Amino acid sequence: MSTQLQTELTPGRRKSSLVAGALATAFLTGISLIGTQTPAFADDGQPAKVADGTYESDQDVLAAMEKTDPVNSAESSMGYPAGVDKDKDGNVKAFTLADVQGKYDPEQAVKDAQAAATQYAADEKHSAPLRESAKHLADGWSDATKPSGTEIRQNTKDSSLSGGQSAEQYCNMTNKDPQSPYYGQAAPCMFVGKVDEKYPQRGASDGLTGEGKLTYKVTASVADEQSTTEGWQVGGKITPTISGDGASVGGEASFTYSYSSTSTTKVQNTRESDVEINVPQGKKGYLEGRANGATYTGYIVVRDLDTSTNQEHVVAIPARVFIQAPGSSSSVTWVKRLTGA
Repeated sequence: MSTQLQTELTPGRRKSSLVAGALATAFLTGISLIGTQTPAFADDGQPAKVADGTYESDQDVLAAMEKTDPVNSAESSMGYPAGVDKDKDGNVKAFTLADVQGKYDPEQAVKDAQAAATQYAADEKHSAPLRESAKHLADGWSDATKPSGTEIRQNTKDSSLSGGQSAEQYCNMTNKDPQSPYYGQAAPCMFVGKVDEKYPQRGASDGLTGEGKLTYKVTASVADEQSTTEGWQVGGKITPTISGDGASVGGEASFTYSYSSTSTTKVQNTRESDVEINVPQGKKGYLEGRANGATYTGYIVVRDLDTSTNQEHVVAIPARVFIQAPGSSSSVTWVKRLTGA
């Protein structure tokens, strides 16, 4: 990043932007429900679910979600990923180089990030400032000294950059001066990763054991980035709620997600949904939340600039990130489940 642009960027503050309105809160109507289609069949030819649309195995749930919300084996997400793994207190987990290096070589990840950034820059559906930002990630700046190699960090928290900022602070920078020729440009950062876990569980109701009927009402509050002037549209946070029979659901149901750099579908608003589960004798019935997307292991690739020497640095930081299925307009699918009592 040129010295001029560097000084004109202001750090983005994810928490304060949520309060200030850069993220708008709404009720999610993009909650999906599977189990209401005609019965599918497992590989052995037997019904994968019972007549009223409940599922009895994880494999059948995953197979159904693959059809409705397919995910890619590799993904990229612009900026600092909103869906990076965090603990219950909201702190970033220290995912290590040893966790990812055997699956994904960091030098290859840098090449993949540069290729994805070039593709992003060529797509005219993106704003001109963000396309320029993507070019900087791929090619750097013409007036800066190019790096001799990649700085490979040891874990997600090992992210200090040349200006003393963390990678999250740097990657959330954007030029907000409407008089500047660099207005709207963002710091050049991207996450690239390979699929680790598809459709992870995000909470479940307590359920019912034995014959009877469960009735639920499901809603969710969504904080989703709206403004194209705030830099990369990186994703948002969903907080689902269930009310009804045995409907306690823990905090693990809430999670943050990143958008794929190729995604054209954002989470949409819709009404709350009513769900009924018929539980036969000898079975336990409950409602299970599955995130519509996959967790990827990879690297946050950053092109940093030391303004004191005009020296560029390419940094690869290990990370584990949840990315929304690129074609899905909902963050959670609620699945009607039956298991043995």
